[in-house]
Parts: sequence; C-alpha cells; structure tokens
Amino acid sequence: MLNEVKIMNERKKMILFSIINSYVNLGEPIGSNSLLNEYSLDISSATIRNEMSTLEKMGLLEKAHTSGGRYPSDKGYRLYVNNLLENSLNEKEDENLEKILDKRYGNVSKIVETATLLLSKMTNLTAVSYTIRNNITKVINLELLKINPNMLLFIAVYDNGSLISDRIYINEEIDDEKLIEISRTLKQNIEGENLKDLAKIFEKIKNSGFKKYENLLDILEKKINNDSLSDLTKEVIIKGLGNIFNFKEFEDPIKAREFIKIFDSKERIWELIENSNNELQITIGDENEINELKDNTIITSHFNYDKDIVGQIGIIGLTRIDYKEVISDIKLISDLLSK
Repeated sequence: MLNEVKIMNERKKMILFSIINSYVNLGEPIGSNSLLNEYSLDISSATIRNEMSTLEKMGLLEKAHTSGGRYPSDKGYRLYVNNLLENSLNEKEDENLEKILDKRYGNVSKIVETATLLLSKMTNLTAVSYTIRNNITKVINLELLKINPNMLLFIAVYDNGSLISDRIYINEEIDDEKLIEISRTLKQNIEGENLKDLAKIFEKIKNSGFKKYENLLDILEKKINNDSLSDLTKEVIIKGLGNIFNFKEFEDPIKAREFIKIFDSKERIWELIENSNNELQITIGDENEINELKDNTIITSHFNYDKDIVGQIGIIGLTRIDYKEVISDIKLISDLLSK
C-alpha cells in the first residue's frame, strides 16, 4: 500500500485526501464542484471528475448511490493512514495531562481508568483499555473484620496489587476476642506464603485449635484462592460509549444498538484489542474480523505501566474519524502511561 501512494501523482493524492477530510468532517459524499469550491483547488471540475473516476477504479473511492458524489473506501482510508504514519505525526505534549496521570497519586486501576476517560473526551469517541498484571502468587495483606453479629468483612491484597473485598455471612456470632485471634492466626500463616501451599496451611490452622470454625475457614480458603483470581490479572475499561451519538450514522437506532451490543461483553473487547503488542495497531473497516465492526476503525497503542503491568489503550469508532488527531491523542496518553 505504501508503494501505491508513492506511485500516485500529487494531484491524485491531493484529491483523495481532500475527499477524506471532507467526509470525516461532514459524513456526506462529495462531488467535483463541491470539492473544487470547498478546497479552492487550482484545477478544473472536469479534471477533478476524471481523477475521482480513476481513484474509484483503483478501489480508493466509492460512489454514492443517491448522488454523483464519492466517499473513501476502506482501502482509501488505509492509504491515507499509512501516508500519515510514513510522514510521521507530530508528537503532542500536555503538562496538565502529565500531572493528572502522575503515577505517584493513584493506583494502576485508577490511573488507567482516568486515562481512558480522558481519551474518550479528547477524541469524542468510545475509548477502551486493558491492563495485564503479573500473575498472583501470594497474599501480602489479609483482614477479617466484624460488620455486625452475622456478617464479616474479608479483605485480601495480592502481590500484583489486586484486591478482593467481600462480605461473609455467618450463622453463629463469633465473639470479638476469638475473631481477633482467628484474624491474627490467618495473617501470621498466610501473608507472604505461596498460594500453592494454601490447602496445607488452612488444614494446619484447623488442627491448631480452630476446628470449630472449619466452615468459616473453608469459605475463606475458597475466597482467597478461587477460579476468579485469573480475572484479577486483567482489567478492561470502556469510556465514552455515548459519544457514538455525535455521529449522524447512529441516528439509526438499529445501527446504534448493534454498536453498543459489542460492548456488552468485556471479554469480547479484550479479544478485540489484546492480540497486539505493537506500539500502534490500526484496523480499518473490513480489516476487522467481526461483522459488527466492518464500518469501524480500532486504534490502540501499547503501554508499559511498570515492569509488571502492561496494556493497550485506544478507541473504537466509525471509519470516518480524524485519524491524525486521534492517533496523536492515543500516542500521547499511552506515552504518559509508560512514563
């Protein structure tokens, strides 16, 4: 595709890129006369028509059924984007964003959530992110507190920074002194120990004077080391879903529902954006594997939050987005998350 843009003469590129800019801004196919007037091109309307016809034959433009205007094809967008990347985008800097995303003032979940929200506001698009943390191997902090006579609060913090907090309902009240003893014993025996040894540790605790509380200890063991722990190693965040209504295409409620439905499952979003560790990944229209996204572009950028946490952040939106600005915004945010 890069070779294709090199062999195109400057006039064809100018016309193609002008049509793309017009369609991005207005969402309407444009004809030769409108293009001439809008961009004050120093060529005749007839010449523009001929060039538009050639670009259509090359598969870079498509002709509207309702008018003689043209709009960019996925192939046209791809050529345009590759040209942007080849000629290098201006890198943005923003001291205010740098302060907001300063890692000293928040945990990873909060910082990435804030970054995703900021990206949705900057681009007026739906922003998505995912983070992967290193595998959980041990509990580094454990607390067991009484909320009321029949309810306890259990908190566990893991060595990858993840946290679970859950309520436990009990049939018989445990007096405060005994609960303190149980909590102290759990902390002494479990904190810092490998989760692989959890079953042996709990069995040891039960046999050291806590057999009466076997049911509670079984519940705690399951909560500390259950199948859902794998979910704590990854996190998907979606922000700005309502931004789709900035595009007139989504005035069609069926189209809007189809797009929104994609985001019902965070697992599906994870699968869409997880497959690349590239610095920048862009898929346009038919390049997307699922049918619901054939009219959309996905752009994500990889970030290294620290030595144990990596991820992707980007946008999912219609193919007619302002690629230059959006790519620069994504790069800015991902670079800040990697600092």
